[in-house]
Amino acid sequence: MLHEKSIKLLLLLANSSPEPLSKKTLHEALWPDTVVSDWSLSRLISDTRIALGDDGEHQNIIKTARGAGFYMPDVTVINVVNRSRRIKSFGFVFAGICTALLVSGLVIGWYSDYQEKQLHEAMSRIAEFQDNTYSAFVAQAKRRNQLVDMLEQRLSFKRTRQYEMFFQHYYPNMTSDEKFVCQQIRAFSSSGLLKNNQAILDELESNHHIYDEIPLAKNLAQHLRIWIDKHNNVFSTREDMCLIYVGVEDGMPYPSGVDQQVKAWLKAKSTD
Repeated sequence: MLHEKSIKLLLLLANSSPEPLSKKTLHEALWPDTVVSDWSLSRLISDTRIALGDDGEHQNIIKTARGAGFYMPDVTVINVVNRSRRIKSFGFVFAGICTALLVSGLVIGWYSDYQEKQLHEAMSRIAEFQDNTYSAFVAQAKRRNQLVDMLEQRLSFKRTRQYEMFFQHYYPNMTSDEKFVCQQIRAFSSSGLLKNNQAILDELESNHHIYDEIPLAKNLAQHLRIWIDKHNNVFSTREDMCLIYVGVEDGMPYPSGVDQQVKAWLKAKSTD
């Protein structure tokens, strides 16, 4: 199934065919006012190819121009409605029919419904990922508190440092049992939290209309980018870092209430 971003991608490539569009141009057109990684574009290209029965090896529809970006070959100019009105389309009969319908306005209502359906599905997935993240966070917090208690009781003091700094500071003096609990805490970050945080960010970057529907969605995306960068560039290289927090000290705390906004949106749509 072609998603909204895939349709936009195809229209952009068809309009510029046979000239390639650079990654920068595609980023700006597909994700305006949003900073995304090259990985997001690569995934979109791959997903679109798969939806069209294409792949990265054959590249029958979307081709890679090394160093120049991506382009669409075999685009012909066909007559639609009358001879004086010409548009670009695939050199395939089905694509020509779809283009004719688009020009005549017969698919406008369908496309609107399609967008709404895609948005609803994306919101539902985000809500599920948020629930998964919360469950992992709660389970991790229990292990975190357990490790704090173990250290406080053994060393006879009360924690005053932020959790990340606290565990990092005392890690060299941890017993084998304490380090084992630390490893369990780390496992939540490197598996459940990372997987679901990345999934939420992917949905946000692939469905830009969410930013118009959920007031805190942009803050959530910024928070998740920092969290994932911190995981990949710091956490994954340090065994003395028992967990990852991105809060006020990082300039982008988790936006309180965003989970409720997503659920409220879904509830409102279910009663429409």
